[in-house]
Amino acid sequence: MIDLLVISHACFMGINRNIYQLFLKDGKKVELVAPAELNFPAGKKQAEPKRPEDPPIHFLTLNGDNPRTYLLDGLEEVLEALQPKTILLDNDPVSRLALMLGRWSSANNARLFCISCENLSLDIGSSLKRRGWKSLPAAIIKRLLLQKTKKVVNGVFTINQDGKKIFQEEGYRNVQYMPLGFDPRYFFPDSDTGRSIRTELGIEKKIIAYFGRLTKEKGVHILIRALEGLTNFDWVLMMDDFDEYAAAYNKEVHQLLRNSKIIDRVVFINPNHFEIARYMNAADIVVVPSIAVSNWKEQYGRVAAEAMACGKKVVASDSGALPELLNGYGYLFPEGDVTALQQLLNNLMNDTVAANGKSTESIAAYAKNELSMNRQKEVLEAAFGFGGN
Repeated sequence: MIDLLVISHACFMGINRNIYQLFLKDGKKVELVAPAELNFPAGKKQAEPKRPEDPPIHFLTLNGDNPRTYLLDGLEEVLEALQPKTILLDNDPVSRLALMLGRWSSANNARLFCISCENLSLDIGSSLKRRGWKSLPAAIIKRLLLQKTKKVVNGVFTINQDGKKIFQEEGYRNVQYMPLGFDPRYFFPDSDTGRSIRTELGIEKKIIAYFGRLTKEKGVHILIRALEGLTNFDWVLMMDDFDEYAAAYNKEVHQLLRNSKIIDRVVFINPNHFEIARYMNAADIVVVPSIAVSNWKEQYGRVAAEAMACGKKVVASDSGALPELLNGYGYLFPEGDVTALQQLLNNLMNDTVAANGKSTESIAAYAKNELSMNRQKEVLEAAFGFGGN
């Protein structure tokens, strides 16, 4: 019998297992389940191997592609062998996996908790309004799953306040907000490393940075258009390298850059998850220009939290969960508003925006205290009744 079994799509990557190492250090018996491989636009990728400091990991085959309907082959055998007292499903409670785990938990005197990123209404009318009649079958399945799972899920952790309200109104038990914590061992103010990265890249100008996925909803095109009007300043745009042909939006961004006045100011980088903090420390301003689309609005904004942990000025749109995440420690502009973003960046580079107490130290302290994996662990262990050591 173990204290906690974590079933997590995210634990496919090593850095997302770090929080569960903290429970091991507290003497808890913790094991993980993660997919053995995942499909990406560029093809299948194998899970990152277990590291010595990770809890024991069971790599299972994912059966299906949709997070609401996929299952993991062999999971019931793992449950029977380990007999966990508490199960944490890092996946939405409105899912087949939650239903299967909830039924097993009810039959075996265990408890099931789920982590949800959801921040869009789960009712059928809202789904039809967002996506049209083609979404009706999926919306009906979602409602059927919801009615069943809320009876067998013991608690839900949401990573935004909209999600908290949604699951409370739907009748789920023990719904509470929890940050999607970063590892403070990597993300903290480090001016020496920042200078080192600048030297490696040969950059002496101000660095405006974009980190993260290249998808339409992340709004990179908004940032590029805003920067086109700021060529009177000395700056470079540092952003993650990308494959022009991986998706239609990648091609659009590549074309936008090629046709812009700023292509010679772009510096492409390719850090892994353990290196990205070094590049954040080299940046002056980190921009998170997310926009809402028909079936998605910003659910959290992990890059914003990580950049604040490094004490950086974060400029974000007011889309989805970003305003609550920044909580006054960053700068907001109306989502999709190129002119507003351009004016805000202009003011920041001219140093005409009031600091309002947003020093490097205060920004980093806020992020560490409220958004790190240590805070996430506090929320989890309180709900589980573990207590801290």
